[in-house]
Amino acid sequence: MTARSFVVVFAVVALGFDVTAAQQASGSWRLSDAPLLSLGSREGDGADVFGSIAGAVRLSSGNVVVADGQELQLKFFSSSGVLIKTSGRRGAGPGEFRTIMAPIQRCDGDTVFVYDPGLFRLSVFAPNGDLLRTLDVRKWAVNELPPYSFWCHPSGTLVFVHRSTAPPAGEGPMRPDVRVSVVRPGDSVVSLGTFPSSERYFKDMNAFPRPLGKETTIGVASGSIYVGTADSFAIAAYTLRGERARTMRESRVSRRITPEQVDLHIKGLIARRPGRNASTDERWYRDLKWPAVYPAHGRLLVDALDNLWIEEYPVPGETQRSWTVFDRRGRKTATVSVPYAYRVMTIGVDYVLGVWRDELDVDYVRVYALFK
Repeated sequence: MTARSFVVVFAVVALGFDVTAAQQASGSWRLSDAPLLSLGSREGDGADVFGSIAGAVRLSSGNVVVADGQELQLKFFSSSGVLIKTSGRRGAGPGEFRTIMAPIQRCDGDTVFVYDPGLFRLSVFAPNGDLLRTLDVRKWAVNELPPYSFWCHPSGTLVFVHRSTAPPAGEGPMRPDVRVSVVRPGDSVVSLGTFPSSERYFKDMNAFPRPLGKETTIGVASGSIYVGTADSFAIAAYTLRGERARTMRESRVSRRITPEQVDLHIKGLIARRPGRNASTDERWYRDLKWPAVYPAHGRLLVDALDNLWIEEYPVPGETQRSWTVFDRRGRKTATVSVPYAYRVMTIGVDYVLGVWRDELDVDYVRVYALFK
């Protein structure tokens, strides 16, 4: 650990003081028509040919770090797209990975944190690509279960979630409990109890994220933690001590999922599993119990100015993804639309970084200017 102590917190949605976003004025922000930087190629042996992008971040220098989940490597690029260094490989030694959980994140200034749930550790890399240290996440175990996911902020706050010790019995869509904890400097791990997880589907002795299901998602700011469970458009804000400060909500009509949209989603799922029997996979997916309505929201992200970005749940077949932006006081500030194929990962003061997936499922990292 560095001299900067880490604070590890998880929070849960609760009722209380509301900020009614629908009553507040907001403007429209937009991305530049052309990217400031694009990394990626369909073929060849260049440095920017990626197997599958597991995450990407932009450092304060403008350099970009890309995690290749297939090659299990980090690639450090200059602000102009020149490869500076490649770090990591498949393995279990220092700086090696068994898996890379998306997203990679800046959790302590410009240091890059990579979570490997297969090895139960966080690997921490310097801006130049050198391995600084590894953190064994089992020291934050709850009921002997290490955390399975995490979020963070460059100021040093980490957020961890632990799986339940008693997964539900039976088959079908469920929201098994997750165990959560708070670790403060000088204190032991303190459990906060159990809360609903992202929806998971249990079938044929397997468990997997429910297609078009609700996700419990978190955003971490310099002095606040945001969490939403997608049951409604209500996002709770908490202090770093775990105290609820406010709830941001909007009254929205649930959007129904149509059979045509299910068809499109199944086709997309099958396309991402090449080499399998498509007819068998289609029958398997159609046998699932699909949700009747879309989740109330998608992911949460916090930008460099501590604004909270709330994603409208992406609908198959649409051409845009929409985001609603709230300032640190919970006031609705703006709306932003991005192309459907563009998955936002990092938001700066005047830029957005994300992963673009083309019609052949090839991944690219693209940085766009953000106009307000």
